[in-house]
Amino acid sequence: MKRIFFNLLILFILLFSNNPSANELLLYADNISYDSNKNIIAKGNAKIIKDGEIITSDLIIYNAQNKSIIIPSEFTYRDSINNYYLGSSGKFDSDINNGEIDNVKILLNDGTRIVGKKVIRRDQIDIINKGVYTQCKSRINIKDFVCPIWQLEGEKILHDYENLFLYQKHAKMRLFNIPVFYLPYLVTPSPLRKKRKSGFLSPTLNFNFIDAQTSQNASFPYYFNIDIDKELTLTPILRYGGGVDSSQRFLFDYNQLISGGNLDIDVSIDTKIENQNNEKWFSNGSIITDYSQNLDENYNINVKSALQTSRTYIRETDKDNSYINDASLSTTLDFNRYGILKYDDKLRLNISTYQVVKKNQDNAVTPLVLPYITYNYHNYYGKTFYENILHFYNITRDENSSTHAKQQRKLALNTNLDRVYYNFNSKINFKGELHNQYFQTIDKLIDNNKITSENYRFFPMAGIFVETPIRHIENNLLITPKFSLIVNSSQKNKNEISNEDSTNQTINITSQSQLNRFNGTDKLDNSQRFLYGFNITRNNLSTSFSQNYEFDTKSDYNQEIGNSRNLSDALFETSINFKNTNIEHDLRYSPHLEKIRSQSASLKNKNILGTFDIGYFDEKKESNNILTTGKETFEFNYISNKINKFSTIRFKSLYDLVDDKADEYIFGYEYFDECFGINIDFKRSFYEDDTLKPQDSLTLMFSFKNLGAYKSSNLAVSEQDKQDINWENIGVSNEKFQ
Repeated sequence: MKRIFFNLLILFILLFSNNPSANELLLYADNISYDSNKNIIAKGNAKIIKDGEIITSDLIIYNAQNKSIIIPSEFTYRDSINNYYLGSSGKFDSDINNGEIDNVKILLNDGTRIVGKKVIRRDQIDIINKGVYTQCKSRINIKDFVCPIWQLEGEKILHDYENLFLYQKHAKMRLFNIPVFYLPYLVTPSPLRKKRKSGFLSPTLNFNFIDAQTSQNASFPYYFNIDIDKELTLTPILRYGGGVDSSQRFLFDYNQLISGGNLDIDVSIDTKIENQNNEKWFSNGSIITDYSQNLDENYNINVKSALQTSRTYIRETDKDNSYINDASLSTTLDFNRYGILKYDDKLRLNISTYQVVKKNQDNAVTPLVLPYITYNYHNYYGKTFYENILHFYNITRDENSSTHAKQQRKLALNTNLDRVYYNFNSKINFKGELHNQYFQTIDKLIDNNKITSENYRFFPMAGIFVETPIRHIENNLLITPKFSLIVNSSQKNKNEISNEDSTNQTINITSQSQLNRFNGTDKLDNSQRFLYGFNITRNNLSTSFSQNYEFDTKSDYNQEIGNSRNLSDALFETSINFKNTNIEHDLRYSPHLEKIRSQSASLKNKNILGTFDIGYFDEKKESNNILTTGKETFEFNYISNKINKFSTIRFKSLYDLVDDKADEYIFGYEYFDECFGINIDFKRSFYEDDTLKPQDSLTLMFSFKNLGAYKSSNLAVSEQDKQDINWENIGVSNEKFQ
């Protein structure tokens, strides 16, 4: 013990006598000695510790004269951020900032692996000779050769820890030990980089089969990290084969964070060369814009726009776009002002235009809303909630029709009252609405005559709604009978007034309990009625029933939905919820027709095989007076659980039972491990519309972590020319790199 203490004392004198600032360097070992050349020799579990960095070996030699550390045998080195180095031998300066490691294996703190013949450390830079780089922890066996799924080999690999880049000279990529590409120079973000960086994202290959001909396209997205709050992705899509004309597509996706909001712009441009002597650069395209911003606590603005050069362009080029099922594309500006007279009142200014996308529709009859203005003010008068809604709109069209005027203006003030009492174990709700409306209608077609008119309407309506819950505690059963009586002025809606906001009727239990069952206020519900129903809940089961007794069978609303009897259609809604299963069923049944008018059902289940989502929808032609044909569809969606920890399969199908054909089905396979991914999607679409024909498509995407596959870790720069990399600018001369 005395000898060990004496050796440590001598060590500290030698280490620190001439360099007081180096007192953070510590040496530990089972045995410490020194030779005639003032070398301190540490043997057995030897460790050097400095500023959170640790070198561990059986033998460490410290030269006090030149202040160097020599490790002649195998050792490990852990830096201050938990990157590990394993070498057969090595040497360092006393600060451990510079050194050399032979036969090195590097494990970065994110799991990245780098091996090389030798690494030279220069401050914050590692230069690895004959290096191999991979993100893969797992290994595969190919003809008795064990290797990672993918790896990058480089004559030289430079890892810049300060700027967080990997520079590779003569980079060669192997996939399943097969060489797949070579680049003289490759620059990628360091796996340790957390910030975004410009560069290539993963490419995508598509194989399409159209009319027995084959066409392919390939996309090569490039990501621009413009600034901390701005980014742009440019995606060239090259199409070839299948007898199609030579064409290219360019996609621009720009996103910017704005104080209190966001701006997103998606542009698609098609180019087409019709012949050698006639170049038509721009042949087709679309632009989709989404802008939202809170200007301050009282002001908000939203702009959404979708435009396309042809009616089917978006459906043809972007089948996953949310707009493809819309009857029209819209361009809308919303400006909102809060707190004018009180903190929660609201003024809204809206401007909207529309572009049709479906067959047999004419843009000439689509509306231009310029403007639509509403002001909402609400408060409490005692325990009575009241709300005033003042609104004005001006709607124009290029042409009129039998349902819509060429122009219509509306000025209206709606007052709503709501008071709730709790008596006799019941909830009693009184509601009232008072509609004051002025319409100016220009060129409305009535009996083939253009009619211009002015109309004023004063329309009150009121109702009482009673709910009496009855609970059976032992059976955990809750039954809630519901009764309502609704009265109004019974005025007829005038044909001279265009119905602009009440065209699509929603028929369910919730909508039937509204004073005005029309979706808007251009048409008002003029039916006196008595509503009755109930709701039953027990454990995971909930079911509801609702039906109206109509005092006026010829009211506008009953005519609209095709009801000609006092007893309205019966509505049923049922929901069953278990731990991993949800079942819902909605039913609309006509007693006098003795048939189901419409129904929908869905089943969602998650089990050991995966997640199933099954949907069924049926709407008969007789469900209302607007439909010209019925609709019946079946939808099936399935996503498997993880297979072998990394794989999933998915399937989606939409089948039209009326036409007895599928609309589309999609089959997909996805594999993602810690370093590599592959995604395969096969789609078959049966949709036809003008130039759109039924088609099959196969999409294939490969993913390589830190090389563009994982969008959170983008490929930085792929350079073909040595001069594009200025080694001096990163603190290492080209000579030192050699």
